[in-house]
This record gives sequence, C-alpha cells and structure tokens, in this order.
Amino acid sequence: MTSKNPFRSKPGGEAPTPPQQPPGKKSPKRTPLWQAIVLPLASILAFFLLLEGALALFGIKPVLKTEDPFVGFASNAPLFVPAPGPRGDQWLLTAQNKRGYFNVQGFPQTKAPGTYRIFTLGGSTTYGRPYDDKTSFSGWLRELLPMADSSRDWEVINAGGISYASYRVAHLMEELINYQPDIFIIYTGDNEFLEDRTYGQIRDMSPLVKNTVSVLNKTRTWAAMNSAMRSLGLQAQEEEQNRDTLGDRVDTILDLTVGLGQYRRDDALRENILKHYRLSLERMVALARSVDAEVIFVSPASSQNDCTPFKSQHTPGLDPAAQRRSEQMLAQAKDTLRTEDWQKALGILETAAAADPRHAELQYRRGQALLAMGRYEEAKDAFRIASDEDVCPLRALTPMNQILKNVASEERVALVDYVDILERQMQAKKGYPIPGAELFLDHVHPTIEGHKILAVALVDEMINHGMVQPGANWNDRAIAKVAAIIEGQIDSETHGQALANLARVLLWAGKLEDAARSARLAQETAGDIRQVAVDSASILSSIYVRQGQLERAMQLLYATLAKAPGAIELHLKLAENLLEPQFLQLEKAAASFLLVTQQMPSFDRGHSLYGYTMSKRGRLDVAYASLLEALRLNPNNTRAKATLPKIRQMMGSQTANPQLAQPMLSLYPSQAPMTLSQMRRTADGRFVIDGIKVEFHENGRLKSFADMSKGTLNGFEMTWDSHGRLLSRQAYQNGSPVDLKPGT
Repeated sequence: MTSKNPFRSKPGGEAPTPPQQPPGKKSPKRTPLWQAIVLPLASILAFFLLLEGALALFGIKPVLKTEDPFVGFASNAPLFVPAPGPRGDQWLLTAQNKRGYFNVQGFPQTKAPGTYRIFTLGGSTTYGRPYDDKTSFSGWLRELLPMADSSRDWEVINAGGISYASYRVAHLMEELINYQPDIFIIYTGDNEFLEDRTYGQIRDMSPLVKNTVSVLNKTRTWAAMNSAMRSLGLQAQEEEQNRDTLGDRVDTILDLTVGLGQYRRDDALRENILKHYRLSLERMVALARSVDAEVIFVSPASSQNDCTPFKSQHTPGLDPAAQRRSEQMLAQAKDTLRTEDWQKALGILETAAAADPRHAELQYRRGQALLAMGRYEEAKDAFRIASDEDVCPLRALTPMNQILKNVASEERVALVDYVDILERQMQAKKGYPIPGAELFLDHVHPTIEGHKILAVALVDEMINHGMVQPGANWNDRAIAKVAAIIEGQIDSETHGQALANLARVLLWAGKLEDAARSARLAQETAGDIRQVAVDSASILSSIYVRQGQLERAMQLLYATLAKAPGAIELHLKLAENLLEPQFLQLEKAAASFLLVTQQMPSFDRGHSLYGYTMSKRGRLDVAYASLLEALRLNPNNTRAKATLPKIRQMMGSQTANPQLAQPMLSLYPSQAPMTLSQMRRTADGRFVIDGIKVEFHENGRLKSFADMSKGTLNGFEMTWDSHGRLLSRQAYQNGSPVDLKPGT
C-alpha cells in the first residue's frame, strides 16, 4: 500500500499547493548574510585564540622565535660561559673561542635587585671598530646612564659581533634572552651581503605564499603543526636540505676570495636579502617580548660624502662599446675634478650617468661635483644612489632603513633615527645634510664623537619611553664630564694605530682614496710614534705605487726608515720597489729581503723573493736553497714554483746544496740592524759565510754588500754612503779582484 505524499503533483502537472501556515503563527526570519559569514569566522577565531592560549601554557613558541626559515646554524656554541666573578660569585664571561669577534664582557649570572640589564647588539659598529668597547656607544652608555639616572644599577653588555648580520644577531638573541635582559639595543644592517646565501626554494616562492607563511610563523598553532608533522615524518626533508647552514665562524665573501672579485650585481638576491632582513627584525622583537624585554632599534648610518663605492658595475644591458665610453668619461671627469673645474666635470658625469645610471662611481663623482657647486639636495641624492648601487654593498641600503622604520612602527617599538640625527648635525655644522669624514672613520664606523652622539640620543629615547628617570644633574656638563672620561682612555698612539689598521683594511678593499685619508690622519694623530709611522708609511707607499708615484713612495719609505731602521715591513716594501725597472737595484733588494727572512723565518714570501732576486743576480746556488725553503713553508708559493724549474735547467748537471744557510744578525746599540751574513757550518764544524754579507748604516740604508762562497769573496763587493750614493764597486773571483767589463 502506497502512502500519500501531500507534495506530489496533481494530475495534469499542476504544482502542488503548499501547506497553509496555521492561523496566528509567524514565518521564521531568514539569517542576515553578514551574520552567516561573521559568526562562523568569530567561532573559528575564538577557537584559534583558545588554542593559542592553551599551546602557550604548554610552552609552545611560535616558529619565528625558534628558527629562521632562511638559514640554520650548524652549532650553538654560547657567547657567554660561566666563570668565577670578582667577589667569588658566579659570572658569565665571553667565551675564549668568541674573542676574535666579540669584546670581552662579563656580568653576574643572577641579576641583582635594582639592576637594569641592557644588551647592545649588531656588527662591528656596535663592537666599536676600529677601537673597541670603551669608545663604542655601549661604552658611552655605560658612563652616561648612571649620570642620567642614579636610582638604578645599570649594566650595559656589548654583544656586537664583527661582521655579524641581522640573522646572526637574531640567532644570538636566542641565547641572550636567558640572561634576564631588560632592553635590547639593536644596530644592524651593514653586513647583510657579507655571506653568500642562496635561499633555496624561497627565491622562487610567490609573494602570496611568502606573506602567508610569514604570518603563520608568528603563531603557536603553526609551530605545533610543524612539530607534529616532523615527529610523524610527514614533512618533506627538501626544505631543510635547501636551507643554508651557517657555522659559528663568519666566513665572509671578502675573506674567502681575492677580495671584491666575487661580488656581482644580483637584483633577485638583493630582494631576498631585504625580505630576510625584515624577518630577522621581526624575530628579534618576538624574542625580546618572550621575556618581557624592550627593544630599541637604531637606523644604521654611513658615510656618503667621503666614501667611494667598493665596487662599481655597468648598468645591465649596456653594450661593450657603451661601457668603454662610460669608463673613458669617468676617467676624464676624475681628472677634471682634480683641477676643481666642477661645472665641466659635472657636464661629463651627467652625460655618462644618463647612459649608465647604475654605475656607482659615476654617481659618486656626480655627488662630489654637485656638493662642490652647492647643489646639496642633488648631491645627497647622487651619493645615495652611489651607495645603493655599490655592487659590494657594505653599507645599509636605503630600503633597509625604510624596512626598519616599518617594523618599528608595526611592532610598536622604539627607534632612534641615527641617519636623521647625523644629517641634522651636518646641516647645522656644514650647511648640508651629507655625513662624511667629520663623523665617520670609513664607510660605516663612526668617530668617537659619532658614538657619543648616538649614545646621548639613546639616553634621550629611553627618557621619552620612561626607561630612564633623569635627575636634576642630567645636563650638558654631565655629558662633558663623561666625554673627558671616555676620551682620556684613548692616547694618541692607540688612536693612530686604530686609524692605521683601518687604512690597511681599506687598502686591501681597493679603496685608495679612503685608505690614504685614514693613513694620513693616523700620521697626524700619532706624530712620530714608531709603529704608527711605520704602518701608515707602508700603506701610503703602497697607494703611491698603485698610482704610479714610485719616486714618492721611495722617498716616504726612506724617510720613515730613518726613524725606524729595523722595521721589517719597510724593508719588505723597499725591496719590492727596488725590483721595479725604474729603481732596479738587486743588491739593495737582496739585502733587505735577507733581513726579512732572518726576522720572519716562517714567511714563505720573503724566502721566495730573496731566492728570485739572487737568481736574477746569477747566484743560483743561493737562490735554489731559498726557493726550496719557500716551497717547504708553502707548497703553493707561485713565484717559487715558477722560478725553480728555470734554475734547475740553468744549473744543468751541477748540484746545489739544498740546505739553507742561516742568516746571522748583529745590532747597533740603538737596536738598528748592523751586519747580516749567511752562515754555513763546514765539515770540520767551523762557520763560514756562504751567500751574502751586508752591513747597514744606522739609518737603515745599505752600507756594504759582498758576495761570498764558502768564506771567500766571489762576486761583487759594493759600498754606499748614508744617503744611498754608490761609493765603490769591485768584482771578485775566488777571492781575487777582477776587472769589470764596461756596462757590468
């Protein structure tokens, strides 16, 4: 029996009549669309918040706080290790294996009541290069804060690491959050391009996916899901394999190559580094907040006016002929700048830069011309482009400072705009907002005054945020008192040596103008202090040689040698120059090279240069032993490897003594070198001179030179006066004088 369906169609296809609503009963209201959307989302959000809270109770941390999706670290050797304190308490001290990159710092393992603990983080600027912690902004803060607010005990711990980029700083913070921090002051952004990183698949990831993952990385739910997938073996290993792994040691591109040669323009890499920089900043904030610590960011500033680009590269797509024209115009403009014909130079540079806009040095020279002509805003823009287009970007790029400002604003953390502060300083002092040598020692390292300016600005920012409660005595006189303390710690020798070391680094990087400026400043600062004079003269002489001013280099070396006649570095530079065709004097070169081998017996280059010089003089027996010694010390010594086969061929069936004769040195009472002879022990135990015998004037110049074979004159004997003028020259054969042929 079939049951009746009241909604079945009537015969003929007529639609059924719907049942009637009982009298007095209202029809149900339909749910508004907005409620249909919002209520489920609100439920999901509430569930998510509850889940986040529950995961927090179980100690689950967001991925952003525990790992960097761009890179991993091969080890976690701590920066600070337990050590006995000065009063028998337990302290944390900079680990021995970290002291090549970090200042030695120490602080109590348990923070005392009433103590405010500040960690300063960043790269070599935070470290205090080219000095150290004492004159860094950290050192200034350590003295300024008690002056400003004596109600607290202030601890300022300098955790700035040389060559440390932001991702290394964030990794370091994973350790530092365990040490009861109150504030992290973070100055980072100059070292982002130092280490070679590929970024694996992240390079090809779409912006939507990147942004989504960035948000998820900040949640505990995502962290728990990742952890669960890893434990179940469900997560692909490819991501981990593609992620770069970095060790504790900073192996920079500059250190691993011949210098700047490895750097090439790579716009895709640049964009990924900018993304990584932002993520690292966000990680730092998240890590600080996980222990209720405050963050103060500092925008990284740099020299613009007095800092040539490290490396320039032509604009992509420029054909070889156009590249050559650009280089010719640059050379012409540099010559014109030296004559201070600013208008002409600018005309050349504008034409060249219009065709080759991404060439960093073209833009830098434009900036110089515009600055000299008083067109300050245009000059500032040209210097900015030059810095951003530097193919070896060792200064924070303009977009990085904007990223820093955005992160500080979004995360609601303090920011000291050091860039703006220094620009205003320059505007007030010079009339233009372009920092240069007045505030920077090189491309990024501030002067001691520059560190003071930053430290005072940091104290002001801490006052604005209520971290410091200034007393009535906080004023300019208090700052001046601290300045006397800080500056009193740096004598002229320390200051000059720091500048000389800086000049050496700049020379190695090929920045001749900047290196020369630092070396001259070192000389002016330290006066006649021996080591500073030697180091700066060595650097300046190398610059003069590269600039084709060999005569000027030799004058400087001899003048400095008179002050420091035993300076091996000067003898090495002199001897190298004496091999040049313009100054070719093989006997003087050989004497100085032999002195180098006596003072630095493990320096393979000294042995190879001495051997090469003696081979040019025809003393193949002496050359043979010295070149073998160079190869023993360094099997890859190229000069020795190239010269030895030629010597063997020239010697033929003759056999040379492979044993190196020992150089014996005597000194003047002033400790200047006096006599130097190559000595060899005979079969009966006696010592004889076998090689050369030389004597120096007390001013370091060569006085006499004699070729000796087994104690007998065999070759040339020569003498010079104390000004280097030749007095005599005689040839010998087996101890007997022989007539010199004309021209020999």
